[in-house]
Amino acid sequence: MKIYLSVLLSKKNTEFLRSLLNSLENLKKVNYIKLSLVFVIENKIFYQKNLIAKLIKSFDYTIIRSNKNNIPYSRNLFLKFLKNKNFDFAGFVDDDCFLNYNWLFNMNKFIKTNSCSIIGGPQKHYFKDNFFKQYFDCLEPNRKNKQKVDWVASNNCLFSRKIFNFKDLRFDENFKNYGGSDQFFFKNLSLNKYVIRWNSKSYVVENIQKSRENIFWFLKRNFRYGYSGNLIDKKIYPKIYILVITLKIFYQLLYSIILIFFPTKVNIIKSKFFFSRALGRISGLMNYKPKKYI
Repeated sequence: MKIYLSVLLSKKNTEFLRSLLNSLENLKKVNYIKLSLVFVIENKIFYQKNLIAKLIKSFDYTIIRSNKNNIPYSRNLFLKFLKNKNFDFAGFVDDDCFLNYNWLFNMNKFIKTNSCSIIGGPQKHYFKDNFFKQYFDCLEPNRKNKQKVDWVASNNCLFSRKIFNFKDLRFDENFKNYGGSDQFFFKNLSLNKYVIRWNSKSYVVENIQKSRENIFWFLKRNFRYGYSGNLIDKKIYPKIYILVITLKIFYQLLYSIILIFFPTKVNIIKSKFFFSRALGRISGLMNYKPKKYI
């Protein structure tokens, strides 16, 4: 089996690069899987190819230079790279993560026992202040192993060569400043009958930047989720997107209020998150745009 795994290397996460590379180098091997790594590197940090050459010895790898500081654009470079390649699966992990030792081994077991075109896995978090553990936990989707889902994030996923039969296979660069390109990419495939399943055993761990251990960062992140959610719904439901967005705003505000009446710490956190997402959606309808990607 041939697998290509892509990582986009960005300037903001260079402090975590060594951790990522060491986890890739030390992955538990599977005899009949040929894993090749593809590093898509921003121009400003192209010199990091030297660290890759120093640390990656067990796997073949390719380096692609990205001329734009733009996540969807860089992911599309990888898709373009794959078009003429012979492979079974390919996928993405993020450059601020490190992979569990059994990541590849468990992905292989999942591929052998489940029929699907796309596999997503969980992202755990490595943080310094334990106060924020439940905040990070509430950001992540609550899914069961082998569950069929509508979309997965590109921080931990594999996809079959079959998805290249889809006529417009690309990440939408209109999301470059707001996030959500991966959600739209995979949700669009799901709507076109490509089966996506959740593999809870193959997880990655996100290294957390200190600036994210801040309540206001979580509120801003959820506000951005609300705004990008509008963009996704507008593309998926072009004729009725106003109705869809209005119903989601109503649901998020209602759920936010209901949770307050059951005031556990987790419920209060979720209430804040849903309220922030509703505000992001309302602001989007009023043509407000977030100033930067959060």
